[in-house]
Formats: sequence, structure tokens, C-alpha cells
Amino acid sequence: MSLTKRGSPIGPATKRPCIDYGKDDEASPYISRLVKRMERCLKELGVDPLSGDVTTKIESMSTLIHESMSISSRDYHSVQHVFDVSKHLVDPITILAALFHDCVYYNIDGGLSKIQSEKLRGVLLIEKEANGQTTLRISPDAGSDEDEVLAIVIDIFGRKPGDELTPMTGLNEFLSAVIAVRELAFALAKEELAAIACCIESTIPFRPTDPLLGSPLDRLYHRMLTTTQKFKLNLTEEQCVLCVQRAADLANEDVGNFGSDDQLWFLDNTWSLLPESNEALRHQFLYTVKEFQFGLFKMYGFFGFLKPNVIFSQFRGVPSDEELNRLTLNAKRNLEVGRKYVGAKLLSLSVLAAIAELTGGDAPVSVFMGDLPSQQQSSNRLENWLPEPKKEPNEKCDADVYEILAFGRRSECSFDVRHSPLAAYFYSFLGDEGVERILQEVAVYPMDLAKAKTLLTNLPKEAAMHVTQSMAKLAMPRREMIESQVVPLLTAA
Repeated sequence: MSLTKRGSPIGPATKRPCIDYGKDDEASPYISRLVKRMERCLKELGVDPLSGDVTTKIESMSTLIHESMSISSRDYHSVQHVFDVSKHLVDPITILAALFHDCVYYNIDGGLSKIQSEKLRGVLLIEKEANGQTTLRISPDAGSDEDEVLAIVIDIFGRKPGDELTPMTGLNEFLSAVIAVRELAFALAKEELAAIACCIESTIPFRPTDPLLGSPLDRLYHRMLTTTQKFKLNLTEEQCVLCVQRAADLANEDVGNFGSDDQLWFLDNTWSLLPESNEALRHQFLYTVKEFQFGLFKMYGFFGFLKPNVIFSQFRGVPSDEELNRLTLNAKRNLEVGRKYVGAKLLSLSVLAAIAELTGGDAPVSVFMGDLPSQQQSSNRLENWLPEPKKEPNEKCDADVYEILAFGRRSECSFDVRHSPLAAYFYSFLGDEGVERILQEVAVYPMDLAKAKTLLTNLPKEAAMHVTQSMAKLAMPRREMIESQVVPLLTAA
């Protein structure tokens, strides 16, 4: 189907289409919602969704997206994520990109599914190293004359055959873009496929501006121009600008939770990322103190490393300066709240790790905290022996952080309760400066005997003693060791 038969697929640079794609029946099955949204997008692009084999192909693509994003390793990046990301998008090209943009999550999913491997035939070279590590490369034969569409994607991503791919350099986005263009090539022109790949490339997150080459979207625009020239695509410079502006829309929606003015919603999203990047936390009742502590340790470092000004993207007025500033300021506050919240949680888990280290080594969190609440049973938990949290924190605490710790995040999750009574208890004694000081002075992960003693004796004595004595009542297998090893250490401090 040629470009000229359906008019310009990219649209005039001065007019960005505004189509309502947000009224899908949310009670419908995910595949039905995907089908409906894909039908609307293709129809807007001039493809009759009811003609020939198009209906069957749309169902097949929708099933592929659903299956790719519904496996057990996905929590945040589940199929619901594509509807959350595309909810406010207004353009069919951008929405199609949103539907496919997280199809592949190689590192989280543990590799490619059978259907993904079939769709990516000839694209990926998997090298097994002698040390057991795996290196992923773009196949040296990728992008040959017989596969021009793949060659276009490689150029838009600024890659070449043989290049190594990692999660930090766009592995998942690249493979997702290849699947998208290969799946949609039956109906769309090369120009439209290039625009979709452009959008998906922009979702590689948290990239800084290069002093010489400009922002990630500046660089993407120049690659769109050179790709257009190299493959003789029917795109003007204005249309390439529009492609990258649409890419900015998708990129910002993809990280939209960072720009929320609702800290509870931001933390709910953040918490759902933990089991994706920490496989042990997917085992609801069996993960250990050290495993949970490690997940929090990584997230605490991430919040300290990430800068607000690299989260959101802008290209030639999209979004406006005012909107970009609003998003960035919200992100700054969310990162601040997130780091304080995770810091308090990390401190409380580090206390458990210290007590575990002094009393026999790592063990399931439930040994020290009690079982997670379930419909099958109601058991004692450590918070039963902790004082009720105060309604208002003292001046040392961030009021928003204390409220979330003491009274809970908004949503339940499979591996953790919504409220954090132990973290709130220590936070109420230490405040922000106290938590930060201890985490800086004591390298809490990985825990060892020396760090365990240092950490416990640096805590407020009243709080540490109360928690330890309460834990002795709950942790039956460790009671004798707690009373003989930990209590004397605190008494002497």
C-alpha cells in the first residue's frame, strides 16, 4: 500500500491530529481493548480494519502484545501499562508505538518467548561467554537489502550490525521497535514505520544532553533526517520535526508518574517496579531479609543518582516550556519523597539484616516480621508490639514521607504491606537527617557482623531495644540468640 494512495501518513507539521482514543470499555478483556484501539489507529491511517486479512492480523498483533506483557515477571510493565501510557496520546502513529513499546523486556522476562524469537529472526546474535555471561548483539547480517525495514530501524536507533545491545543502551526498545515495524509492515508505508520506530526509540529513559550533539531528541531528529535521505523516504524536514515531537509525547507519557503531583501514586508505581528487577520478591512468602534489603538498596541508590532534568523530553516546543518546568519540578519533589521513603525502609530492613547476622544469618523476612496478611490465616506481626503511630510527625520528619510510612501507600502489592510501621517507628526518632547520616556512615549492604554491631549501636537506644525485645517474642527460632547476642550489645551501648 503506497504512501500516495493514503495521503501523507505523518500529517502536516502545523497540525497535530487530536483523536479521542480514551473511551475504550475498561471492563472489556485486554485483547478486545487492544483490537479496538488498533482498529481505530489503522482506520485513521487509511487502512480498512475490516478488509481482507486485516482483521485476523489485528487480533494476532493484539494477542502478541498481551502475551508478551502478561507473564509473571511483569508487574509495572504489564499490559495495563500500554493503556496508561496511551491514555492521553492523540495521534495514531504515537499510539501504535505505545502499544508495542514494551513488548520485549529481555532482562526481566529472562529472554525471549518463542513467538518473540520468531518475530526477531535474523535480528539478534546471542553470544555465550566462557564466564557464563551472555552478550547480545545486532546480527552482523541484519539490515541487508532484503530487509530494508530492519535497516531503517537500525539507523534510527543509531546502531549498526554487530553492535552490542544492553538494557541501558536500548536493548528492549530496539527489539520492541523491530517487532512493531515487522508486524505493521503489511499495512503501513515505510514512512509510517520509521515514525513508529522513532517514537519507540525516544522511550529509552534517563539520557543526558551531550554538550556537542544536543539532547537525545536532537540526536534522534538528525538520525531521522539522515535515514530519510539514505532510504529515500517521502518525509519533509517538517514531517521529521513532527515525528520527533510525537516521540516526545510518548517518551513523557512513558515516565509520566515521575511528573505526577500525587506522591502516593508515584510511590505505588515505584513499588510495583521492585519485583520486576528483583526476582526473589516475586516469591510472596519466601524472600529473605537480605533479598528485600538488596532491592531497597538499589532503589535508594537510583533515587540518589537520577536527576530531574533528564527524565522528561522536549523538542521544538513540545511540550511547552511551562509544561516541562511543571513536570520537572514535580519530578524533583517525587524523587525527594521517594529517596526519603526508601531510605527509611532501607534502614528498617538493615536493622533486620543486622539482627539476622548476629543470630544465625539470613532468613525469610517473615521470621522477624511475621507472615504477610492473607485470607487463609491471621498471624502476629511485629507491629503488634510497636506503639501506634502519631497522627503528626515531629519537625525532623518530612510530613508526606511520615504519613506514607505510618498510614500506607494507596495500593496493595504482593510482597509487602501498604504501611511500614517499623520504618515509621525509626523515622519518627531519627528524622531525615538521622536516617541519611546512618546510611552514609554504615555501608548497610552487604551486612556483616562488624556492620551489624555498628548499625545497632548507632540507633536510638530506646527504639532499638524496644524493637529487639518485641522481635524476641515473635521470632521463635532466633529468640535465644536475640536475648544472648543482641540485647547485651544494646544494653552496653
